[in-house]
Amino acid sequence: MKDRVDFSLVGALLRKQAIERRYGFRKGNFDIIGFLLRAVLVALFVTIFVIFFGRFAAIYTAVPTKNHVDVPQRVYEILAFAYLIILILMTLSSVSAIVRELFLADDIKIFSAMPVSAKSLFVAKLIGIYRGQLVFAFITVLTVNIALAPALPEGVAVWFYCMTPVMCAGMPLITIAVGSILALPFYVVRQFLQPRFFLLFFVVTLIAAGAIALYSIVLGAVKELLLGGRDIGEFFNEGVMENIRVIVSYCYPSNWFAAFVLKHELVVSGLCIPAVLVCCVAISMLIIRSVLTRALQARISGDENFIYTDQPLTEKGHIFTALLKKEFVQIFRTPSYMFSYFSVAILMPLMVYFCMDVGASMIEEQFGLDCSLELALFLTLLFSALTNVFCSTNISREGPMFYSMKALPVSHREVVFTKVFFCMMVTLVSQLISALMLGITEQVTWPMASFVFAIGVVFSFGQICFATRYDFNHARFSSEDDGEIRETGGTVSAIIVVGMLVAFLVGFGMILVRVFFAMRTDLVGTFDWLSYALASAITFFIALISFTYLIGNLGKRYYEFSGGGLF
Repeated sequence: MKDRVDFSLVGALLRKQAIERRYGFRKGNFDIIGFLLRAVLVALFVTIFVIFFGRFAAIYTAVPTKNHVDVPQRVYEILAFAYLIILILMTLSSVSAIVRELFLADDIKIFSAMPVSAKSLFVAKLIGIYRGQLVFAFITVLTVNIALAPALPEGVAVWFYCMTPVMCAGMPLITIAVGSILALPFYVVRQFLQPRFFLLFFVVTLIAAGAIALYSIVLGAVKELLLGGRDIGEFFNEGVMENIRVIVSYCYPSNWFAAFVLKHELVVSGLCIPAVLVCCVAISMLIIRSVLTRALQARISGDENFIYTDQPLTEKGHIFTALLKKEFVQIFRTPSYMFSYFSVAILMPLMVYFCMDVGASMIEEQFGLDCSLELALFLTLLFSALTNVFCSTNISREGPMFYSMKALPVSHREVVFTKVFFCMMVTLVSQLISALMLGITEQVTWPMASFVFAIGVVFSFGQICFATRYDFNHARFSSEDDGEIRETGGTVSAIIVVGMLVAFLVGFGMILVRVFFAMRTDLVGTFDWLSYALASAITFFIALISFTYLIGNLGKRYYEFSGGGLF
């Protein structure tokens, strides 16, 4: 393999990527529901961020130091921190993308046997990753810049907007270079943790819990600041502002980007940014051989790295118990399943608790209504809809082994209802912890917490039944060697959308009832039971319909099943 970049070959590899991308948009391959859901969520996040970040910027830029308000310095500090967070997120994303494209992509196996130079392949892969990073940079940087625009000092607006695309194009070069350096160590750590299931589960869950807790702390502080719950001087006194100034001075290279777009120290930032970009590109090229050679070896050899223990068969067990254990082992020994199913289910109570802590006080302060029960129910159902997605692959994750299950002397009810029961066990623990946290922290009363728990369980049962049958009717088996599902063909998206719609229907339905009777002073307290009845009726009705959908012609569908088209 020649160690040089063949740009004609790079062009051919890029055309190959484009063809594969177009194929992904063909009918049957493109997840239109998931795409629309992500677009709506991104638009919603951008809108909320622009509103709240703009209000925060207006407050922060008015903070005086030594009885003097330095607006350019305040804007510079905000922008430096915002760009630093964006760079960190982009770096993490680039590490994941590089590992996926080099160490896990199937085409690496093919290219290893072809006369393709390592540098050409590496450059083509990085260009493809760069395009994805470029989209992320434009969304995040443009959102931050738009939110900060009203607080800009005079005379920099035109330069600020003209340099925004330049910043968006330059940031991915840095993050990809750093990602190239970190990709190999990350992959080594990943391979070490992958067969150590309990350790991996603990580490991933702990990191996610820490991120949620940090997000809650920041959100709570911003909430109190924006709503006037605490004086701004408690947050930003002279000592804090001096510490912020010192920290920003060391936030390389985000402070250079911030200074450049604000026309602050143009000579220094204008020279440092190109120098950093050139160094990053050079670093990426220098580490090509070590990274790509390791990736090729990993894909050719299969990079088997599993720990097996000899566990001889003991006494004969019950069929139901064996099937239940199979479900657990299958998920627990697949890292992506383990995080998506178990870790997220464990973290669900934390998400409900933190959002409840912030949301209830905001509603009460803004509208003067105590909607604790309604909000608790809405958040429980909403996050349940997002955490119960593991049930949407109940059939598909079996892969071609599903046909072996059909050949066993096991009834269709045992196979399907074991999956439903297993999912219910996971969600039951999650719902119970969530209700206990709400009750212990006195965010709702214990009767309310019990009601939320009951409705959450019924809702989850309905979602699991619906998702299992929907996946049964639209099963898609993975063609990967490990059988892991990495594309769902829209099944997961459909389940999430349906679950969210029910959550909004029940949650907002109760809130509207509460608001209606709060406006009618003559009816206050008269029909409080109506919100309970409304939520119960809707949830139980949906659960009944879902269960009927699951069992309808289930036996016939099971024994005539010949689907599961590979993807």
